[in-house]
Amino acid sequence: MGFETKNRFNHYLGIEIKRVDDEGCTAVLKIRPELYNSIEGVVHGGVTSTLADVAMGHGAAPHVDGVQQCVTVESKISYLAPAKGDLLIAESKVLKRGAKLITMEARVTTGDGELVAVALGTYARIKPKHLTD
Repeated sequence: MGFETKNRFNHYLGIEIKRVDDEGCTAVLKIRPELYNSIEGVVHGGVTSTLADVAMGHGAAPHVDGVQQCVTVESKISYLAPAKGDLLIAESKVLKRGAKLITMEARVTTGDGELVAVALGTYARIKPKHLTD
């Protein structure tokens, strides 16, 4: 099952949202050669970081009518192993949900279950202009 998003960058990368609930989000990305860094077979760290950010953002405040409801305030990622294989999976969870700020954590694994990165992020709730008119 996929979830609607109008985020063009996520579509361009091929990120799919598989689960969103009050606890967090699961985002998946099929790995392809265009996503490698200069080492053949290893995904660029920016792609891994983006996938974690997407999972944390969706988990912090799920999209409404395909439009995001939060923005990243800060984000940190620790790379633990090269991201290789056919699939990357980011699973986020809410650590603290405040009135305006939400603190999130994400774990990024390969399709084989190897942990490749752990991220921590803070997200601010927003009301997109088209929803407040």
